[in-house]
Amino acid sequence: MITKDVSPAELEIMQIIWGAGKPVIVTEIWQAVKGHDWTYQTVQTFVNRLHSKGYIEVVSKRVRSFEYLPCLSRAEYIAESRGMLLDGSDGASIADFIKAMKSAGRCSKLDVAKIDEVLAKLR
Repeated sequence: MITKDVSPAELEIMQIIWGAGKPVIVTEIWQAVKGHDWTYQTVQTFVNRLHSKGYIEVVSKRVRSFEYLPCLSRAEYIAESRGMLLDGSDGASIADFIKAMKSAGRCSKLDVAKIDEVLAKLR
């Protein structure tokens, strides 16, 4: 279980790594970053932090760079990070979360149908 949080910037880097679907090097991550004027060294720092926190792993080494893969999927990250908030206490359950998402208009009828399918499989 991963216990260290990621910063918003590190999460942006993770989104790129998850989206790649293959091992990536820092240069590829740096080129994929949009909307920032981050230097290569800044991106390298974020990658190093993610590696030291256990979110990504080195899978091979090229001539002068390492290839990285995520240690957990995006869904696993969300379950672990958000799961700490949904501890089952009054107002902090998965059911409460789904109700709140529906009330906020962030859960469509299609989403509810998919939740029903998942719950049916789990039963």
